[in-house]
Amino acid sequence: MASRTAKLHRPVVGLIGRRLAAATTPEAMRRVIRVASATMTPCLGVRHQPAGFGADVGGLRTTPKSGADSDRAVLFFHGGGYVFGSARMYRHLAGRIAKAAGVPVYQPDYRLAPEHPHPAAIDDGLGAYRAMLDRVAPERLVVGGDSAGGNLTLAVLQRARAEGLPMPAGAFLLSPWLDLRGALVGRANADTELLILPASVERATAFYAGDHDVADPAVSPILGSMEGLPPTLVQVATNELLYDDSTAFADAAAAAGVDVTVETEDDLWHVWQLMAPAVPEARASIASIASFVANRTA
Repeated sequence: MASRTAKLHRPVVGLIGRRLAAATTPEAMRRVIRVASATMTPCLGVRHQPAGFGADVGGLRTTPKSGADSDRAVLFFHGGGYVFGSARMYRHLAGRIAKAAGVPVYQPDYRLAPEHPHPAAIDDGLGAYRAMLDRVAPERLVVGGDSAGGNLTLAVLQRARAEGLPMPAGAFLLSPWLDLRGALVGRANADTELLILPASVERATAFYAGDHDVADPAVSPILGSMEGLPPTLVQVATNELLYDDSTAFADAAAAAGVDVTVETEDDLWHVWQLMAPAVPEARASIASIASFVANRTA
């Protein structure tokens, strides 16, 4: 059962979700999220600095002001349906993960659709992963992302494995969007999800995939092989629209011998972690991510 504080935030989250679903253009979707993100509580005690991830990809490096273990790191891919979002918009969540884990969090600003449809984001994501391997040893690196950033995390790791790159120490997926076919989207949860509604998912799919086959595992990485992936933490709400994407991943990864931990919350919404520090469930989830990072990179 959701906390009283979480319940108090439900009307605001629902309003954002309805406005996002009503936005029919990329510019309108981005405007809704810009306004919403401006109301997020800043994370104090961290430093945000520009970071580069290859020749053409910029982003942010977020570190605790009290110091961080610089030989460990998190590479975080922000969400936004591949259409909106940025490292700056996600700096609050990155800051809270950095403070809790005591490590730098790197966020690349990968290219967005529809201006840059698939595979631009994966190309940028793989380049960012290569850049991180130049900064820290793979056994000291954890890769993660939320929503479309969870898709990008899995797609990048599958491509990195295919290219013979070492796997990181771990990965975490927050409410990941892994099946763009819609076949695994939990339509039964359409009435209980507040933030990411069916119209938003369908529109983002069209913008990102374009003419590309959505059954390509590079677009829908749930259809790809899970063999050899690192230990993975999944956090998802049981009543959110993309719940079945997480359970399908957990089943497929476990069948492939991957160490998977699934943490669920009831009566919340897509990527509730963004609501820290106000929502206690968000604080607890971030603490769990930090513990996972610490255990995997010890």
